[in-house]
Amino acid sequence: MKKIINILGKNVVKKHSNVGILVVCILLMLCLKTNVLMAQNTMNDDGVSNKSIPLLLNSKFVDASEARVTMVIWFDDSNRPLSSEQITNPPVKNWSWSNNYLQAGNSRRASTISGEGLVNKKEELKVYKWYTIMAPKIAKAGGRMYLDERVPESIDIPAYLNHIDAQPVQWAISDNLISIAAYQKLINPSVKIGTDKLNIQILSRGEAAKGETVLAIPVLLEEF
Repeated sequence: MKKIINILGKNVVKKHSNVGILVVCILLMLCLKTNVLMAQNTMNDDGVSNKSIPLLLNSKFVDASEARVTMVIWFDDSNRPLSSEQITNPPVKNWSWSNNYLQAGNSRRASTISGEGLVNKKEELKVYKWYTIMAPKIAKAGGRMYLDERVPESIDIPAYLNHIDAQPVQWAISDNLISIAAYQKLINPSVKIGTDKLNIQILSRGEAAKGETVLAIPVLLEEF
């Protein structure tokens, strides 16, 4: 009788063990499915995570359908290793480049290559992708690259930065203008101002459709 009870006990333990393993497997599958669904919900039409794209049109925080984007390639002296004529593949159609020289102090001239265009949501993604590819190459050549995007409306800057997981670092308020500089781990390159490391700056003024917003990576270069 004891032998039979022992055998039954072992079978019961074995069955409970199998049930436990099955439950764990089901829970893991449910978690995996949930993560996949969450990932799909944060993807835009081009298969890029909205939270990894820190630009305005695809953030769902603005009503504008188009934005003015400017990119500036900056070299500290006039002996730059490339010119606008050498940039044969612009980020989008109807994009124009121009060469400029600026007085940089100490009797030296800085040289810049500036490009700008009006973009929609899909073109905005292409522009940002182009920037992420070119910025490291420009840095290796001894230059710096700046991106500037503007829309004719104000924006809730703290909510926007929270949406893209950016950590505010510096901020300023003047009259109806708000400026916040932040650090977002997916954006490169970054700059250091004082002891603060930052790579995105947003300025906004006015109210709703009567306002204006500029997003700059890594910091604002042009006047706002």
